Amino acid sequence: MKQVLLLALLISTHLCLSAQIKKGTFMLEGGINLLGDWDYDSKPFTEGFGISLGTSDYFTRYYLTGEEKFWDSYKTMNYSLAPRLGYFLFRNFVVGLDFRYRRNTLTYSSNSKDSYRTELYGVFARKYFGNNKVTPFIEGGIGFGLSQMSTSETSPGGAHYKRIERRDQFYLCGATGASYSIISKFKINLLVKFQHTREKPINTSNYSTSHTKTLNFDSALILSFSYFFNQKIKE
Repeated sequence: MKQVLLLALLISTHLCLSAQIKKGTFMLEGGINLLGDWDYDSKPFTEGFGISLGTSDYFTRYYLTGEEKFWDSYKTMNYSLAPRLGYFLFRNFVVGLDFRYRRNTLTYSSNSKDSYRTELYGVFARKYFGNNKVTPFIEGGIGFGLSQMSTSETSPGGAHYKRIERRDQFYLCGATGASYSIISKFKINLLVKFQHTREKPINTSNYSTSHTKTLNFDSALILSFSYFFNQKIKE
């Protein structure tokens, strides 16, 4: 019985070991968006690392004979990058730089291409609560960026041209989640993130727009991984 009680005490002690992160520690983080968000020209919510490849084939039916014929096809290649670098100003409080990039490309059977690209630069702050192995946290961020959409178009006269639309972006985001310590230098995080983005058209080519800005509100479920280094610095 004593051995069982001792084992239970050791386990409970291990689960409650201090997970506080010291001042002066650096953090490198990356994650994936568990909800996807791979639509072409989708809302400007770029989050996590990922890659997606695919094909789409379109068929039509000839109205006189009812025969089904191939019409068009395209291949897609989408990828995103979202590294973060943070520094702990105080115990359990980190601030850092946030970079996000996404590119979506469609290549048609005619060899024409459509593409969508967005890149965001920002800063974030995160506060951990408690010193248990599972630690809740909240965070907020702010940033700016640029998006560009390039599509193949045909004029009423039959001429082919590229329509290019560029937009400035400004965003505010917030998140809440929990962090699980695998070891002192490595954590797994699960968080829900919300982002409000304002887009404003800038230089355009062969395109006119009737709106001056677009407001978007998006959310995502993120699984991220944090690595901590230089933890020997004393407070």
